[in-house]
Amino acid sequence: MGEHKINNRQSQHSAMYFTAIDSSCGLAWVDAAGKIISANPAFLNLLALPPDVADKTLFDLIAPLNVSAPDLLRQAVAGQHTETIKLTSTIDNKTLHVHVIACNQEQRLIIVESLSSSNFSQSGINHQAQNHSAVPLADRGMLSECIANWKPDESGAASLAMIMIGLDRFKKINETLGHDAGDQLLKFAAQRLLRIVRSDDFVAHFAGDQFVVLQINQNQPVAATAMAERIIGLLKRPFLINGQQANISASIGLAILHQNTGSSGDLIKHAELALYDAKHNARGSYRLYEQSLHKNAGEQHDLEVGLRRALFLQEFTLFYQAQVRMQDRKIVGFEALIRWEKPGAGIISPVRFIPLAEETGEIHEIGKWVLQTACREATAWPEDIKIAVNVSPVQFENGNLKQIVQAALSASGLTPQRLELEITEGLLIKNVANALEQLREIQALGVSVAMDDFGTGYSSLNYLSSFPFSKIKIDQSFVHRMQIDKSRTLIKAVITLGSALGIKTLAEGVETEEQFEYLAHNGCMEIQGYLISKPVPAEQIKALIS
Repeated sequence: MGEHKINNRQSQHSAMYFTAIDSSCGLAWVDAAGKIISANPAFLNLLALPPDVADKTLFDLIAPLNVSAPDLLRQAVAGQHTETIKLTSTIDNKTLHVHVIACNQEQRLIIVESLSSSNFSQSGINHQAQNHSAVPLADRGMLSECIANWKPDESGAASLAMIMIGLDRFKKINETLGHDAGDQLLKFAAQRLLRIVRSDDFVAHFAGDQFVVLQINQNQPVAATAMAERIIGLLKRPFLINGQQANISASIGLAILHQNTGSSGDLIKHAELALYDAKHNARGSYRLYEQSLHKNAGEQHDLEVGLRRALFLQEFTLFYQAQVRMQDRKIVGFEALIRWEKPGAGIISPVRFIPLAEETGEIHEIGKWVLQTACREATAWPEDIKIAVNVSPVQFENGNLKQIVQAALSASGLTPQRLELEITEGLLIKNVANALEQLREIQALGVSVAMDDFGTGYSSLNYLSSFPFSKIKIDQSFVHRMQIDKSRTLIKAVITLGSALGIKTLAEGVETEEQFEYLAHNGCMEIQGYLISKPVPAEQIKALIS
């Protein structure tokens, strides 16, 4: 992660100067006192400097451009890190980004970019990027220019490939370690990318937690897929940030432009579609663009738009599936299950729209509506029948779930002892301390908490010792595979564990009398599934109970 040492400095200054001489990206070398060693024409033009600047101090020369510029630059040049300064010229009102890079104790590289600039020297940017550890990579405008100006080599057989990299779990790093750590992580990720690309590859910071590598005139898709695999492996390795370990992964979208096929303007869009598909269907892997992704993206967009207005248009309803006590087959509760009837599309499965609701944040309002509706409708049932409501891990993020539960109970008049929240261990994996604190607050209201889908994760036993769950729900995948010895053994072990800990056990997905009898024989206390009843709307509950 350390800085690369610069050898043969003067010759490198000259080489870089001449390779970037026609660039609209300003480049200059200054010493630690701010004295200009060399500068390209764009640097002089962007900062409105006179032609003869050799051996003159940048701080004095830049004063007419912006009154605060000398002090800002003096602080940046005095530092030992990369600094970025945003300046607005009082001469022509142009906005500039000035990057100051401490290459060593004696010298600084200064890069000036105009936000309106569209031309650049790829070789200049990449030379700079490969020789310094914490660098401002090429930006999106430069990337677009490179794509627009690309021409195949003389053989005409090669291609332009875009490798779009999205850092998974980057948001979580920002939230847990802070935004400074997030910025540092981006720099470290950029360094790793720059270590493995070829000298004629182009690397850009695309947006937020996304980077792009352009492979120019290589054999595709072989080169792009090989690079994608290397990047995924490289970014999986832990990062050390301010003494703390940070773990991320990378999802990658690949798009390829061949000679006389496709449009350069579509290359970015195709890579974005492929990245979106990788993130949502196979996070931590890569996807190569194909035509079908257009259709999928269109459908996903329509689904998202519809989801955002479904609550307002009252397109959601709740169905309820009975939970029965095994010893007498008496209904003791119902699980609330949301259904979305989208006009023109019919019933949308929760498997499709709940992950999207979690991603977009709509789950907060949807979850609140489910709690309020389930509590209100449950007040029409006998008082010895409970209502179970699933709660998404995302609903815990705002820290106000206790207040939402209290409001639903208060508005409906339902006693807290009749409400049971079902959580999955995914909640506890993300933030154990915060989740347990909120669960204890909710339990203090008199509300019970069940562990749903037990056995499908990796740390279920640990969580059972951390919190007094009222119920363990055996995942239906084990019940459906009951003919397999291993599944029967696991089911029996969970039932025995629940009995030893004094926790009720409920088996989901029970469809046959054979499954019922096995579960009853081994001491399971409750079941739900099609053997008892399919999910029904609220108006059919009374008939089912009677």
